Amino acid sequence: MTTRPLLVTTIDVDSIPATGHAVRIEAGPSERQAIAREYGLLEVRSLSADLEVTRGTDRSVTVTGPIRAEIVQTCVVSLEPVAQSIEEEIDVRYVAGGEAGQSARKPGAEVRVDPNAEPPELLGGDELDLGALVLEHFALGIDPYPKAPGAELPAEPDDTVGTPTESPFAVLARLTNRE
Repeated sequence: MTTRPLLVTTIDVDSIPATGHAVRIEAGPSERQAIAREYGLLEVRSLSADLEVTRGTDRSVTVTGPIRAEIVQTCVVSLEPVAQSIEEEIDVRYVAGGEAGQSARKPGAEVRVDPNAEPPELLGGDELDLGALVLEHFALGIDPYPKAPGAELPAEPDDTVGTPTESPFAVLARLTNRE
């Protein structure tokens, strides 16, 4: 990955109102070009996200909302351009890391863990980069093996045509009988 962030949209955690905050992220032309280069795509035609950011009383932050993108990749069979629509849903919860997250619990208190729930991410400061979160989910939606409609791999050559079905042991026996 590159060292320069590709899509930066930071939000100050303390500025999130109790009612939540709507954030729209839309990649501009230069950002889309950089993202296409970074992820090995022919083109990123569009990339947008409509996120809802809410803050809990324990200083946790929840980010939810859809990501939509239109991209063009190279077909793994024919090497022709293949258009793909990406629709991913973000539902991530951040909690304060280190001592701040531990101080709310009483020693010896019962801890309930939902085995089906996603574990929360650690909030590493006062700001949250929503652009980086969008790019993480965008990358998950990219088809790793795009294939153009109707593209087929060529049939493998049939090496058994015209060859005798003689056992390898029969060949060895014939070789030893020559002596």
